[in-house]
Amino acid sequence: MSGSIPPATLTAVLSARLQAAFLVALLLACGAPASARQAPVRVLVGTQVSDSASASMPPQLWGKLVADYVNAQAIPFNGTPKLDDCHKAGADFMLDAPFELRPRLPGMPNSSGRVAARTHLVITNCLTETVAQDVAINFDSDPASQNEGDFESSPQITWSRNVPAALAKHPVFFPRVSRVLSLNAPFATIDSYEGAKIGDVLRIYADANRRKKGPVYMTVSALNGKTLDVFFSQAASPQPAAGDFVEPAPKQTP
Repeated sequence: MSGSIPPATLTAVLSARLQAAFLVALLLACGAPASARQAPVRVLVGTQVSDSASASMPPQLWGKLVADYVNAQAIPFNGTPKLDDCHKAGADFMLDAPFELRPRLPGMPNSSGRVAARTHLVITNCLTETVAQDVAINFDSDPASQNEGDFESSPQITWSRNVPAALAKHPVFFPRVSRVLSLNAPFATIDSYEGAKIGDVLRIYADANRRKKGPVYMTVSALNGKTLDVFFSQAASPQPAAGDFVEPAPKQTP
């Protein structure tokens, strides 16, 4: 009498093991440090998943994917955050990130097994109360497996590639937030950030104690590896001070 495992049972066992292994790998990858330095700011990350999308995207998974995208100290928040929520959490910025299904336009093919979704990310500076970033992003999931005997798709498998790739096309600006290290008026030295270049216009928005300050505008004048030299007007009031928080100045719209 054979002691082998029945094929159906074997398939189920392999399916569970493969899904578990994939989830562990995904969580380890999500927890790995990003290539760019983490921003020295706290961000209230508000996420919510519509009822119609929850079967495809569990709220916990969506919150994890968005927090990894932020690349700062993320403070999770369930729902749409308000300024009062941001202040109570002691956060510098807040991010509103809903996830919902995206209706397909008439005449557009519905790719086999794919789920169409979208988010509208709005980032607000909680001190200045200004919107720092506003972008709509579409997602199209990987197709569900159609191969007989293959393990069933899970949300982690369905969204693990598309969501991070789509978010990466819209880099969040938090890694460009810096702090003033020292001063020698009319110059100051600040932390460097990825993509820094001479001529970048920055502004101080908070002091070392995270209290609203300025804005005080500065221009990058020299690149020194891990630090930058910036130039500021000595006529500016208030003047920069060590520990001040610096962000990219909003681009002026014509």
